[in-house]
Amino acid sequence: MPQTDPEPIKVFCRGCKAKLDMSGLEPFSRVACPECGTILRVPMRFERYLLEKLCGRGGMSCVYRAIDPQLARRVAVKILDPANEDVNSEVAHFLEEAKIVSRLSHPGIIPVYNCGVWEGQAFMAMRFMDDGSLERHLKEGTLPSRSILLGQLTVIAEGLAYAQGRGVAHHDVKPGNILLTKEGEAKLGDFDLADVSVEKGFASVRGGFASPAYVSPERLFFGAEDYRGDIFSFGVTIYELLAGSPPFGIVGEPEELLERRNRKEYPALVKLSIGCPRELSDLVDRMLSYSPSDRPEYPEIIRVLRESAEKGENSGPGTETRAFFSRFLKRLGSKQQ
Repeated sequence: MPQTDPEPIKVFCRGCKAKLDMSGLEPFSRVACPECGTILRVPMRFERYLLEKLCGRGGMSCVYRAIDPQLARRVAVKILDPANEDVNSEVAHFLEEAKIVSRLSHPGIIPVYNCGVWEGQAFMAMRFMDDGSLERHLKEGTLPSRSILLGQLTVIAEGLAYAQGRGVAHHDVKPGNILLTKEGEAKLGDFDLADVSVEKGFASVRGGFASPAYVSPERLFFGAEDYRGDIFSFGVTIYELLAGSPPFGIVGEPEELLERRNRKEYPALVKLSIGCPRELSDLVDRMLSYSPSDRPEYPEIIRVLRESAEKGENSGPGTETRAFFSRFLKRLGSKQQ
C-alpha cells in the first residue's frame, strides 16, 4: 500500500477544529494536536480518500474507515489485500461485486458509492456503518430489544427479496454481515460471494463455504444453491439472534454438518424461555428445512417478521422503545415484497 503522496494531507482537529498538515507523518500513528493536545490518528491517502483506521480483514480484502474530503463524509473503503498471492485473479470478481451492489438500491443493503483500481489495487467505497454488526452485539450482549431486532430483520428480509427479484443471491447471510448505524438502521453487506443468474436457478458458489454454521444443505452436498440457500442461512441467523447460538453448531466436517441439518435436533424457538411467538418459531423451522422446496418464500417471511415485531412492540417494556419502533415501522412501509 502506498506510503507517500505528493498531495498534502490536511485534517481538522476534532477538539479545537484547527486545520493540521499531517503530510509525511507515519500513517495510522497517533499524534497530539499542537493547539489543544487532542490525540489524533494520522490518515493515509488512498485515491481520493483518507484512510483513518483498519476496521476488519477478511480472506482477500481489508476494510478501512475513511473520509471522503470531496463530499465531506465518512465512508468505508474495501481494498483487495495486496499480500494475498491470488489478488490479481480476484480483481475482476471484486469489481463485479461492486457493480452488482451498486445496482441494488434498497434500505436493507449497504450502498456502494465508488469503485476502481488505484495504483494496482482494486477498491470500493461504501456507506460506513458506525455501530458494528449484529454478530458483535450478540457477543457483547448489546442486541436491541426483540421488537426492534425483528424490525431490523424485516428490513433485511425485504433487501434479500429485492435482490432475489433482480436475480441476485448473496450466498453468505449471517449476523456478521448485517451491520447497524447509530440510528438503528440495519443493512446487509459483504456481497463477496454474490452472483447474478438470469435463470435464477442453482449456481455453483465460488469459495466453498467460509461460514459453516450458516451454509445450506444443498451447498454442502454439491456446492451449489439458489436464492433459497439465502433463506436457509437467514433462518439460521434469526434463530441465533433470538436463541443466542446457531441451531446446528459452528464446526464439523461437511458430512457431519449435513447430517445435523437433516436430523434437526435443535429446540424450537417457541420452547425456549425467550417469548418467541409460535408463528415465528414455525416459520424459522421451515426456513431451516433440508429441502429447498419446503422453505417459505420471502413474502411470508417478511409478513411474519413484521407481525412478530408489532406484537413485541405492543407488549414492549418502555415508551422510548415503542416510540423508536413506531418510527422504524413507518420507514418500513406497508408494502410486502
